[in-house]
Amino acid sequence: SELAVGLTSTFTTSASNGTITLNDADNTFTGAVALNTDGSSGNATIKNDRALLLAASTVDGTLTATATAGNITQNGALAIAGATTLVTSGQGADIVLTTDTNAFTSELLITTDETGSNKDAHVSIDGGTTNLIIGNSTIDGNLTLLSGGTITDTDGSTVTVKGTLTATTDASASVITLNDLAVDGAFTLDPDGTGAVTIVNAVNLNLAASTMGGTFSGTATTGDISDSGNLAITGTSNFTAANTQSVILNNNNSFTGAVTFAALSGNLKNVTITNTMALDLAAMTLAQVASSGG
Repeated sequence: SELAVGLTSTFTTSASNGTITLNDADNTFTGAVALNTDGSSGNATIKNDRALLLAASTVDGTLTATATAGNITQNGALAIAGATTLVTSGQGADIVLTTDTNAFTSELLITTDETGSNKDAHVSIDGGTTNLIIGNSTIDGNLTLLSGGTITDTDGSTVTVKGTLTATTDASASVITLNDLAVDGAFTLDPDGTGAVTIVNAVNLNLAASTMGGTFSGTATTGDISDSGNLAITGTSNFTAANTQSVILNNNNSFTGAVTFAALSGNLKNVTITNTMALDLAAMTLAQVASSGG
């Protein structure tokens, strides 16, 4: 049956692999909720009929957290060893877990189900110093990822984002490798130092202003590649679009390394590139080319 708690709640299992299951749809936790389990099968599940505020928690198994009519936020660090599943289903309901000491050891599975007409159910995740892994997810808004480790997606997963995607690593030249994306909006990419970036998007690839000190590889498997802001890429840059599609990079870009253009099959239709310095073009196959450089 449902629980109604007006103040804070703490749930702790002391037995190894003991679980916490609080999944009644009518639960009402008004204050912050802390969840603590021990053992790799010590899973925790919580559902709230309003916004869900997570207090500092350590879950040695999986965490499944659902807010059916509000945001999911935190006021303490989360250390989750197993997969983390986060779900909101309210109008404009966000997921904001940005404490910089979070540690999500396994993949995150995220759903924001915007019930209104706007795509504004956003997600912001800070993975602390732990590698951040995104699994099958559907986000009806923007996705913002920050990690002191690498940012990757689970092989074979699909990460669908109706808004923009921002990915940042802030330590150890950590790489960003996201090969299974379907992002409708623009990408902002900011790896630490010489961290390499690889992006594969199932639709058009639109690059917003980004600075990358390492190499960049961008693929749009069914569409064009374009920029909506200035790109500064120190290493080599590889742009791959779908057959008969175009690559249009006409902002005030700075490509220091060699730039390569390719089609997944067949030929590109058009390539337009603007560079504020000398332009090093690698071999390409295309029907038309337009380029300008410093």
